[in-house]
Amino acid sequence: MENQAALAQNIIEIYKKHARAWTELRGDFLYEKAWLDLFLSLIPVHSTLLDLGCGSAKPIADYLIQQGHTLIGVDSSDVMIAMAQKNFPKQTWVQADMRTVELDQKFNAILAWDSFFHLTPDDQRQMFAQFAQFSVANTALMFTSGPTAGEVMGDMFGDALYHASLSQDEYRVLLKQYGFNVVKMVANDVECTGHTVWLAQKQ
Repeated sequence: MENQAALAQNIIEIYKKHARAWTELRGDFLYEKAWLDLFLSLIPVHSTLLDLGCGSAKPIADYLIQQGHTLIGVDSSDVMIAMAQKNFPKQTWVQADMRTVELDQKFNAILAWDSFFHLTPDDQRQMFAQFAQFSVANTALMFTSGPTAGEVMGDMFGDALYHASLSQDEYRVLLKQYGFNVVKMVANDVECTGHTVWLAQKQ
């Protein structure tokens, strides 16, 4: 039995291996729309957004682009980035690890939907410095987590899929520490397929 640390390190390979099958399974239905609309309501029109763990860019980045925003998408999977580039060649797609990506730019909004929660607890803690680095005053930040602290194994086409979460209290402490105010947080949102969502804004 692989330990959890090894499974956490294997996330990138799983998303490379199953990129096309996962994208097809995910489909185009935008169950995140209400959250995305609230997220976008916090930023100016025609903003530049950073999408960490952008995948193939469908359907989330697609929706953000349709609303008139410019996207820079980051994903560790070369297959996902190739799909995003093919889908939206006018946007910028970067194959890189969100934990270490270096971008000489600040953003009006940062999104880490169904990606941030694949990081280990320690890596999640360190990501808040990344969020702050790419932010300006009033930058909107939205990410998904688990509802409580812990590590959970999911499944992707037979491969164990690692997820982790800090406690809600710790997320609130980290957001405050790095200058973000919580705008809205819902655990196990029944109107968004049970997702636990955090929306915050930089002071």
